[in-house]
Amino acid sequence: MLTVTGVIVAALVWLGLMFAVAVYGERRPQVFARRWPDIYALSLAVYCTSWTFFGTVTQAARYGWPLPPTFVGTILLYVFGIGLLMRLVRLVRETNSTSVADFVASRLGQDGWLAAAVTFVAVLGIVPYIALQLKAVAMSFALLVRDDAVQVPAWQDSALYVALAMGAFAMLFGTRSASAAEHNRGLILAMAFEALLKLGAMLAIGIFAIGLPKVPQATELLRPQAGDLSGFAPLVLLGVLAMFTLPHQFHVGAVECRDERHVLRARWLFPLYLLLIALPILPLARAGDALLGARGVPSDLYVLALPLSQGHEGLALLAFLGGLSAGTGMVIVSTVTLSLMIGNHWLTPLWLRGPWAPTREDHVSRKGKHAEAPDLRSAVLVQRRIGILAIVLLAWGYSRLIAGNDALADVGALSFSALASLAPALGFALWRPQTPPRAVLLGIAAAVAMWVWLLLVPVLVVARGLDTDWLRTGPGGWSLFAPDAFFGLIGWSRLGRAVVLSLFAGVVVTWVASTWGAAWWQAGPRRAGA
Repeated sequence: MLTVTGVIVAALVWLGLMFAVAVYGERRPQVFARRWPDIYALSLAVYCTSWTFFGTVTQAARYGWPLPPTFVGTILLYVFGIGLLMRLVRLVRETNSTSVADFVASRLGQDGWLAAAVTFVAVLGIVPYIALQLKAVAMSFALLVRDDAVQVPAWQDSALYVALAMGAFAMLFGTRSASAAEHNRGLILAMAFEALLKLGAMLAIGIFAIGLPKVPQATELLRPQAGDLSGFAPLVLLGVLAMFTLPHQFHVGAVECRDERHVLRARWLFPLYLLLIALPILPLARAGDALLGARGVPSDLYVLALPLSQGHEGLALLAFLGGLSAGTGMVIVSTVTLSLMIGNHWLTPLWLRGPWAPTREDHVSRKGKHAEAPDLRSAVLVQRRIGILAIVLLAWGYSRLIAGNDALADVGALSFSALASLAPALGFALWRPQTPPRAVLLGIAAAVAMWVWLLLVPVLVVARGLDTDWLRTGPGGWSLFAPDAFFGLIGWSRLGRAVVLSLFAGVVVTWVASTWGAAWWQAGPRRAGA
């Protein structure tokens, strides 16, 4: 039987190996120079988080989907939208952007308020996704050591210590240098390295599931069957937008791309990776339903419960390490990216504009000579580390208050849809950089408001066990504005309605504001620098 100590030691050894790979990549970049296009393509697999290991199996068990719809959207983008991806990489390099907020602001008038708004939406959307990683690792750890996964006091919650451990590794990986403009070769190499582990772990579990007794034959396990497609299309769309709107994916795919020609290698290698890691998902779902469904085992845990039920603890530990690796990779990149955005677009503007801001006299010595500028590198690193810690703790709090009532697949869809509200702003930054920043701000506000009303509010109402009748009848009987029947769209899934109307509101409000309010924008006060 696996012990708590044994599992923790195995996890720390693996994470330490990832860190060693990162350090080696930083110190000896020339060793991997010729293979960097392949490393870049593999690092994009940070997209495959613990949701891939656990949540997508639930999707397959529910609907019979042979390939996660978000993967379908991503594959379609890389196959048919390669020109758009290369244009994005080129523009990110030309503007010297270090994040999605930097890129949008630099293309739209260097507006500081716009960058701050993009950062807010990024935090709003990514916190549930980080909470998903914490919940997935905590659930799998509890199952592996046969612990009771019920709600416990905060200091006994394993998710808290998972959050602290992931935050510590994020600080080690991403705050080794104060410069945000340098390419983090070590981090990208570590993400490519962990991509190989989680792929190998998933394929090993899939082969094991196909060979299990008392389950359908391999041909039956692999054969797609007709399933519920009502929520498929919105998730495909979110899979397309995720490459632009997920902060960690934007960072790895655009900011860390050293040469836009590397995207051409990723055009076939990354979709191939997604197909390979998705192959075992449907067999795992069907084998889990056949062997564990009657026992009440959650489908989120089939990946671990199947080998444990057959006495293969070593294979279960490999699956746990794969899920831990996937979740940790995402948390490291996203928290590093968000801490950078928060520091640049929230904390630094406050520091420069507040009463504590340095004055000209602060830089002049008593003799009238200019003193040397203070070295702020250590302060910047401390600021980023505090940001990383705050983000993971906020995600942990979310996982305790809300995410514990949702399946992992539902939490992932909630996060993807929130971040998709940035897509209109990114679109205007790419194709209409002359759009007034205030118009884009209004578009972001409209898109987020629509998402909150149509998706987040219903999720909160259901999660807190409140009365759900008004979600269909509307506030005060105004059914036209009811979240589940908005303007008569009752035949749509809740996710589809929220995604489509959020994008529609963002585009229309931005377009109308930029067209009809052009004179007012020009008459307004000068825009603040980013």
